[in-house]
Parts: sequence; structure tokens; C-alpha cells
Amino acid sequence: MKRGLFVTFEGVEGVGKSTQADLLAQRISSELEVEVVLTREPGGTELAEQLRTLVLEHRSSIVSDRTEALLMAAARADHVAKLIYPNLRKGTYVICDRFAGSFLAYQGYGRGLDLETLALITHFASDALEPDITFYLKSDPEYAMRRKGGERDRIESQTHEFFSNVSNGYDELALAHRWVTLDASGSIEELHEAIFANTLVVMQSYGVK
Repeated sequence: MKRGLFVTFEGVEGVGKSTQADLLAQRISSELEVEVVLTREPGGTELAEQLRTLVLEHRSSIVSDRTEALLMAAARADHVAKLIYPNLRKGTYVICDRFAGSFLAYQGYGRGLDLETLALITHFASDALEPDITFYLKSDPEYAMRRKGGERDRIESQTHEFFSNVSNGYDELALAHRWVTLDASGSIEELHEAIFANTLVVMQSYGVK
């Protein structure tokens, strides 16, 4: 049995990653009749969700940048070992809202931690797993945050400079790793069609189920 497709979504808060990940999962399941698991990072398993709470809740503001990075990596390690890899190996498609790209963009470019060290940490945490395709939903960070609205967690409450650095980091990562970069300012429907079309191309080229 061929392993399932691993699709990830990246971008700053408010660009619509969760919405697009959900739409893609529903369409693959209904039209292609393929089993799909929709998940997120940090999170996806009981332990990873607990670590997510530790990192994102406001009372965790005393967490140092390196501690935050290691908690994120621990959440990824549990997520990959318990949910992502087992499903991929049985042919299930896995669609993930954020993955290693966010780690490098936020903890690297945003927090200013050493990128080479972070790359080694996340490579170890993810057991060398790489997405088959990553969609980078690109948007001006200020516009994206205005769209998001509502209450903000500890990371969403960071400064404009922080999110500007994260956004610039995403741009560099997208070029370096050949992510599919899409303008997130368009309609939900247009963006979904572009995502689905690119996913079909990857499915054919990889010869996945």
C-alpha cells in the first residue's frame, strides 16, 4: 500500500489556513473517496494539545523563547509519532494546519533564534518527515490580523515588528522550499480551487493512492 499524501498549510494568523485545510479535506473525502485526517499544530494529540495550551495561553508569558521552541518541538514529535506517521503509512491523507515551516518562521525569524539549530531540532522532532506539498497563504500581516479579529492568544498578541519578521521569514522559506504560494486576499472559493488543483497535480506526480 502506498502511503497517503501529507499536505500542510502555512501563513500568518488570519489568512484562512484553517478554513482552506477544512475545505480541502472535505473535497478529497467526498470527491476522491479517500480517507482524510485533518489536524493542526501545535496539537493533534492529547499531549500536543496540552503543550499547545502551555505555549499559547496568556499566563504563560514568562516562558522563554528557547523554552517555547522546545515545547513546540515536543508537541510535533508526539503529533508525528502518534497521529501523522501512522495514518500516512496506512494510506490515509493527512492535512495539517501548520507544520515545521511555522516553527522556523515564528521561533526563528520572529523570536530571532538560530535557524540552523531550529532546523536540526524540528528534523529530529518530525522524524525527518517532510510534507508532499505545502501551501503558503500569503497576506499582509496587519490585514490578516484585522480579518481575524476576536480574542488573541499569547503569540497572536505579539508586536507588529514580530509579525513583520515572521511574514518576511515565510517569504524566504517559501522560495527556499518551493512551497505553493497563493494570494490569501482573494475569495475563499477561488483560493480553494487553486489549492485543490495543485493538490491533484501532486497526487498524480507522486503516484499516491
